[in-house]
Amino acid sequence: MSKCQRIKELREKNKMTQEQLATKLGTSKQAIFKYETGIVTNIPSDKVEMMAKIFNVSPSYIMGWCESEKCSYIIHDTVEIVKEVQQRPELKVLFDAARKVNATDIELIISIIDRLKKNEGK
Repeated sequence: MSKCQRIKELREKNKMTQEQLATKLGTSKQAIFKYETGIVTNIPSDKVEMMAKIFNVSPSYIMGWCESEKCSYIIHDTVEIVKEVQQRPELKVLFDAARKVNATDIELIISIIDRLKKNEGK
């Protein structure tokens, strides 16, 4: 699906007129028409970001770069995890160790961590 189709579909799914979306974006109804028909293909990034917030989807979804409405949130979460692992050496040790074990062992490790967390409150 193209970005112009996605914009129209999201607008209709959210029961908005072109004029209502234009007002929220601080643009004209004609601009929304041009976005939805593909007349304007280079949509300003600030407008894409605002639409993403309005429709509660990722900008990447609007642009057609991914199929999931939430795909950039997954990327954001991954980036946050990487930052935390970089900042906390003990997590890096755990992560490196986990890379070298099989799925069964990882399940065992997770159950041990869960037990430790439960005992923490006692």
